Formats: sequence, C-alpha cells, structure tokens
Amino acid sequence: MANTPFVVFAQDANGSVSATSAVSPVETTATTVQAGEAAPENGQQQAPPPSANMMMVPLIIVIAVMIAISIRTSSKEKKKREEMMNSIRKGTKIMTSGGIIGEIAEVQKDQFMLKVANNVQIAISRSAVAQVIQPAAGADDKKAEVTKK
Repeated sequence: MANTPFVVFAQDANGSVSATSAVSPVETTATTVQAGEAAPENGQQQAPPPSANMMMVPLIIVIAVMIAISIRTSSKEKKKREEMMNSIRKGTKIMTSGGIIGEIAEVQKDQFMLKVANNVQIAISRSAVAQVIQPAAGADDKKAEVTKK
C-alpha cells in the first residue's frame, strides 16, 4: 500500500497550536476496528455488516405471506357464504344473525319472507341470514324462484 499522509497537531507551553503534515513511512491496513469490536485475528478482514435494506427482506417476505394467507382465507369464506345463500329455497329453515329461527316462505330479489310462527311472517334482508339449519325438502339443484316486488 502507498504511504498515507497525516497531520500532527502540537501545542506549545504558551498555548499556541501548530499543525505539521507528514507522510507515514509505515504501511497501513484496510481493516478498521470500531469501538466495542474485537480486532480480526491473523490479519483477516471481517465481512461488512448487512445493510438495512437486506435486513428488511425477511420481514417483507413474512408480511407478504401473511397477506396472501389472509386473502385466500377471506375468499374461501366468501365463496362458502355465496354457496349457502344460493342454496336457500322456499321451505329452507334458517337462523338470522339476530337469532330468529324460521322457515323461508318466499324468496325475493334482495330479501326473504321468513315464517316464524303460524300466520306470522317477517321480511329479512339477505345479509341477515347467519346459517342454514335445514335445507328445503326436494330442493335438489333447482333455481330459487325469485318474485319481483
């Protein structure tokens, strides 16, 4: 390696400071040791620490996997709910999100007429259906008859 220039500062007894530049006759090594680190053994250089960007790659991968799993689970639940809603026919016994149990008396475009007792029917929204308790008898792959009102 080439000789390295350096500057020497000296202070006199009077308090004045003088600077002298010189060239070091001793070869220097490219290895630097930071405070708190051990010096490398046998003149070997240490590998540089990973950059901040490289340290974030595993974190980004984990977050991407979590998002993918969440989206997949959400789409499965949406598909299952859609199949349940398509299976509702006249005569299907359901439970609403409010806990009301009844039998579908009429299927309309955006709501159902739910028979909860003799001569008692209530209109409920399609989104209020929590679960199908008992499918309609004889509702094998028939399309729901939708009445327009």
